[in-house]
Amino acid sequence: MTRREEDLVLIEKYLAGNEDAVEELVTKYQRQIYAFLYRMIHDMEEAKDLTQKTFIKAIKGIRGFRKEASFKTWLYQIAINTGLNHIKQRREVEIELEESITNPELVSGQRSALSDIIEKEKVAWIKRGLNELPERQRLAITLRAYDGLSCSETAKVMKCSEGAVKAHYHQGVKKLREILKVYDL
Repeated sequence: MTRREEDLVLIEKYLAGNEDAVEELVTKYQRQIYAFLYRMIHDMEEAKDLTQKTFIKAIKGIRGFRKEASFKTWLYQIAINTGLNHIKQRREVEIELEESITNPELVSGQRSALSDIIEKEKVAWIKRGLNELPERQRLAITLRAYDGLSCSETAKVMKCSEGAVKAHYHQGVKKLREILKVYDL
């Protein structure tokens, strides 16, 4: 039985009332989703929270899962959306904090919060280089190189053709090499 078929059996069992089936799905994909979100967010605790949110969203929406798709790629789509929403919210908080610095009524706690955010944003050089890539290139590299998804699976997650995945991946690798040269790496 293929992984896809195993997943479909577990989904059917869960929909029939077997709670243990969904636990098997979580156990099966939890590490992969966590690792993906960690590479996206660069914070262990936030990645744990986002992994949990991803699975909660998946379980709540499992009745809407189209069985012609792979559960794994569907789950990665949820993880991507969860991660991107988190990044967007974090940026909004950063902007709000930066604006408050210019405010003379700034409380010292806000300075500390901004310092914490800045510290969390310091990452290794390669991660920094990845972050400089356009979103589609970064996702293609992350899904292919770090998560080991096939070109076909990556295309499904990113909702594009395999040719587009290959183009995003190769352009991203090329740009990453250029970025790392700037950092003398």
